Amino acid sequence: LRSRHYGEHFAREWLDAARYADTNGYQYDTERTQWPWRDWVIQAYNDNKPFDDFTVEQLAGDLLPNPTIEQRIATGFNRNHGITIEGGVIDEEYRTEYVIDRVVTTSTVWMGMTMICARCHDHKYDPISQREFYQLFAFFNQVPERGNSGFDPRVKAPNTKLEDLSRQLAESRAALQNREADIVTAQQQWEQRQVSSGEVTQPAWHVIPPASYQASSGADLVLQDDGSVLAGGKEPAQETYEIVLNTDLRNVTAIRLEALTHPTLPHNGPGRAFNSNFVLSEVEVAVATVAERSKAASGESEDQPDYETVKLAKAIADYSQQGFEIGRSIDGNASTGWAVDGPTRKENRVAIFTPERPFGNGESNRVRIRLRHHYGSAHAIGRLRLALSTRPGVGFEDDAAAIVAIPAERRTAKQKQLLRAHFLRTAAPADLRQLVDRVEQLTTEVDAANTSAVMTMVMQDMPNPRPTHVLYRGQYDQPRDQVEPAVPSVFPPLSGEVTSESRPNRLTFARWLVSGEHPLTARVAVNRYWQHYYGVGLVKTPEDFGTQSEPPSHPQLLDWLATEFMSSGWDVKAMQRMIVTSATYRQAVRMTPADFERDPENRLLARGPRRRLEAEVIRDSVLAASGLLVDKVGGPSVYPYHPKGLWLEINNRPGYSKAYPHGSGEQLYRRSMYTFWKRTVPPPTMQTFDAPEREFCVMRRSSTNTPLQAFVLLHDPQFVEGARGLAQRMIREANDDNARLAHGFRLLTARWPTAKELELLRESLDSRRVFYEANSDAAEQLLQVGESPRDESVTTAELAAWTAVGRLLLNLSETITKP
Repeated sequence: LRSRHYGEHFAREWLDAARYADTNGYQYDTERTQWPWRDWVIQAYNDNKPFDDFTVEQLAGDLLPNPTIEQRIATGFNRNHGITIEGGVIDEEYRTEYVIDRVVTTSTVWMGMTMICARCHDHKYDPISQREFYQLFAFFNQVPERGNSGFDPRVKAPNTKLEDLSRQLAESRAALQNREADIVTAQQQWEQRQVSSGEVTQPAWHVIPPASYQASSGADLVLQDDGSVLAGGKEPAQETYEIVLNTDLRNVTAIRLEALTHPTLPHNGPGRAFNSNFVLSEVEVAVATVAERSKAASGESEDQPDYETVKLAKAIADYSQQGFEIGRSIDGNASTGWAVDGPTRKENRVAIFTPERPFGNGESNRVRIRLRHHYGSAHAIGRLRLALSTRPGVGFEDDAAAIVAIPAERRTAKQKQLLRAHFLRTAAPADLRQLVDRVEQLTTEVDAANTSAVMTMVMQDMPNPRPTHVLYRGQYDQPRDQVEPAVPSVFPPLSGEVTSESRPNRLTFARWLVSGEHPLTARVAVNRYWQHYYGVGLVKTPEDFGTQSEPPSHPQLLDWLATEFMSSGWDVKAMQRMIVTSATYRQAVRMTPADFERDPENRLLARGPRRRLEAEVIRDSVLAASGLLVDKVGGPSVYPYHPKGLWLEINNRPGYSKAYPHGSGEQLYRRSMYTFWKRTVPPPTMQTFDAPEREFCVMRRSSTNTPLQAFVLLHDPQFVEGARGLAQRMIREANDDNARLAHGFRLLTARWPTAKELELLRESLDSRRVFYEANSDAAEQLLQVGESPRDESVTTAELAAWTAVGRLLLNLSETITKP
């Protein structure tokens, strides 16, 4: 209970109940970032957070007074459901499905009720009416979300690096503000020089009509009178625009890309996607070298000049969609990109790209710009215009010359702000420029940290309550009587804090669940803890405490545990300590044939529990025994060994699906808790051992015995590599064969082998030695499985023989069985 890994072990079942996954499910099954909620659960268990607080924070942490970011993240419990992004779905239909999922999951997890049976009609067995179902529905019907791509509301997960950079940025801005008098004087002197010398009469940006333009996948590009290029015709899933500009500019310092609206685009654009958005995956710039001019002089073709890559150091935009910041268009990753919230913001957008070094020799140069659109399907820019600048630090501000020419007293606030920014960026004295550069550097770093910051889904209520209706036959488009938030009449009423002037909300509901008057919450919780240790609860159906469930095997014990749990202050660890230190739990598992015939499922608790380990525990125990386990706690999901090509074979949606991104290093050896969980393709090794798909709330896993399980233990790369690691430990940590065999046996079974067992293991070792001495290729092939380095101090045949013994030990029934 004191181990920092306790939370990982115990949170596993909560993730099943909360239908946690790293993808959104449905047809496209795209990725999401809900792992901050998983980290919160692990930490809550490690901190022994009282179960009443554990409940309130997950169901209504956002409604607490001045909620912390952690309390808001806790509400991710009810955002773990699947979310569709499929085109053509009816928004309200799926939003309704999400709310129903919350009602069903919450009532199952905390009350052990089959509430789903009352969606379409009154419950056939339990005292729950359809009207009462939708009264519960009203508590969860206030989230400002959409049915299609309904990922908001979201919050940024805590980020220590971002917090530190933000503090430094605030300090640097304060230091710059303290020099205000110096800045005013220096700027006035600079403006006077500009007016008298005429230095700012040149435009900041040069719009250059393209010399050539083409689309790689068949879209039609047409040059417009204003120098922009308009796309039309074919709408391929992925598209790359290649535009070439001829220029005589010297030392080009920036490239401006305008994404412009147009009447021919969907909803006027600026994107070609059905929702008027676009995703610019990558921007690539190259310039023809000076040597190309000599080609022309010698009669060689200029049509295919040799281009030199221009590395882009920075990108800024006047607007970026959350999660699709402009920096993602130059990150070298075609699966990310810049987007602009096309569905809600159908406006012209501007991005500026700054090269690491200025380019252009002042003579005839060709600048080739490639705009790649590889994200999603048909998400290309619809109309674009390019411009170049030779001014250092140029930005979005109006042309400096135009503003300087206006008397200071007649400038608008925006013009003053823009001119100040231009002066500080390009012409301020060295000491001020140093401060400005520091602010800009920190701003860039903060933006980068913000770009990489994890956004996780949370609950949030609308300011004005959304009306809730009973839905005829459960259909979203068949509303009947309007209802208000309330609880089923079979239970005690909501707490007295609800008045005629106040509307009950999720916080009211959450506190009602753990008020002490609720007849089910504590019973359901302690039954789940009992199930964790015994394999089956006092109520065999933890998801159903209704009239169709199996009655408690020991009803008085269940009642007593529930009252003890509440009187302890909902102390989870104290309850578990009580269970595992009880005489009942500490009994031997042995039984006579007569005992087995009388009570095969041990419902009478006449012996200790014996059951197969869960899928995650089997893998983790092998990693621990092999010495490969990385015991880092928390963080993003990882990608251990996985059958090649399986993701795309089962779920292949062009533009959305991707091959499994096989991890390396410590990613291969993290606890199974952190394995990336794709709803349409759950980790096959764990699914073989009955892990659920996590599409819906699961309160108890099934337990099957199949030949595939032995196949996994014998041949899965994780287990073959684990057997090699175990072999190396046996050789390294003991001095002779008998001691090594006994050591390996004990690492996996927690007991010493009998003389007969040791003899059988010795015979196996001897036979494998003979085999691998005669078959060096087979030995080498066995030892090449896995990415961890092998112990080169042991001969190939010897290590292979011990690895074979390790594989045998991994397949023992005791290895995968508790106790």
